[in-house]
Amino acid sequence: MNPDVVKLSNSAVEAVAAEQELVIYRAELSEYNPTSNKFCRINLPVASKAWIDWSDSVLSLKLVNRSFASGGNATHSQIQTQLSNLIKSVSVYNNQNELIEVVQNYNLISNIVDDYTMSTTHKKSVEQIMAGGSPDGDPANAVAIAGTAATSETDSGTLVLTEKLMTGFTAGTYLAPMGYGIGAQCSIVIELEDPATALKLNNTTNTTAAYRVTDVQLRAKQIRFNSQFNETFEESLMAAGDVGVNYVSETFVHNQGSLSGGSSGQLNVNFSANPRSAKYMLACIRLEADVTDKMKYSLGVRSSGATTSYQWEINGKLLPNQPIDVSNTNYSNAFAQVSDCFGMVGALNSDTLVEQGASPANKLFYSETQGTAQKFVAGLVLEDFNSATSPSTYSGLNLSNVGTMAFRPKLGASLSGNHRVDIFTSCDISFHFTIGGSIYSIR
Repeated sequence: MNPDVVKLSNSAVEAVAAEQELVIYRAELSEYNPTSNKFCRINLPVASKAWIDWSDSVLSLKLVNRSFASGGNATHSQIQTQLSNLIKSVSVYNNQNELIEVVQNYNLISNIVDDYTMSTTHKKSVEQIMAGGSPDGDPANAVAIAGTAATSETDSGTLVLTEKLMTGFTAGTYLAPMGYGIGAQCSIVIELEDPATALKLNNTTNTTAAYRVTDVQLRAKQIRFNSQFNETFEESLMAAGDVGVNYVSETFVHNQGSLSGGSSGQLNVNFSANPRSAKYMLACIRLEADVTDKMKYSLGVRSSGATTSYQWEINGKLLPNQPIDVSNTNYSNAFAQVSDCFGMVGALNSDTLVEQGASPANKLFYSETQGTAQKFVAGLVLEDFNSATSPSTYSGLNLSNVGTMAFRPKLGASLSGNHRVDIFTSCDISFHFTIGGSIYSIR
């Protein structure tokens, strides 16, 4: 097939010569566990004037099941999980050991994002193989890692898990000129999650959840350009001054509230988040007892908390103007809010992993019954594309000077037990690199 238009030029643009190599950044220690040394620190030494391409980067580790059943039943001590479930938080430190990004409750927001953006086909062909996750969105179908018949913590089944790290710093939208930093090396610190939350055991009778991880490493491509390109880039750095050159990515701010058992009717969950460019908010409700229940998939499935409608209060205004009603027969608006947050409205081929129906229960979008496993989250889009007058606001709503905000669910029934409410604010984050060799962020 011939092209419609052909453009010819006498002044061809020359390509920039560059060399690329795969670099493996290993954690400082050979092994970690969530009870004694749960912070896995991965230092990122980068060659002088080199760039990092995060687009193909991958985190990998070997998970060792150390769960046991005092009755000596190896089947009872089998576990199911996936790599993201093991990560409680991710922190990024610059070359001055200053915190420039942190994603709290990383495993929960990672599960939520997967629910609404990852197709079943991708789950089957990629995630099941790499991250140990479920091939169909049901956490119960995740890979079962062998247990032991021992009566104390003992190494048993192992599985190597790999996954792309979901942070703004490693998003891979642009090449990062990390080799122009001066001082110590940047680092990424991964906090391991409590075993009872991260793992699901086959049986809780006289069982103890436990695990350790080894061979924690982050692989990425390091790129080095020729001297002419380096000189041109350094001139750009000098012209940019203290502000430096920057790229914009996405990160998440986490807040946590609670709903007391026995509560009903209109409730407020107060929180505070002050990013300069907030894109959307998500509220996730879970029964508190489920979070540490060894038999519950509290990360992969959540609860509605008997929510029948919701709004948000921001800067003294209720958003949206009318409450979002949700029920077993009226859930389209609530689902549209979440889909809009992820830019999935109208994406007919998105093939997401949530459904409406009785089976399988773990793929439900919403159920009025608070004890039913479901994927429900409450969403609110905040993007404001009229923010061009504010140089620090890119596409979101400026919340830097906003005080206390509130998530306002209305419950149709009394809560049976205390519920945890996790609120995630998606926001733009800008990473800056200066001629003085400093790296900093603005959120």
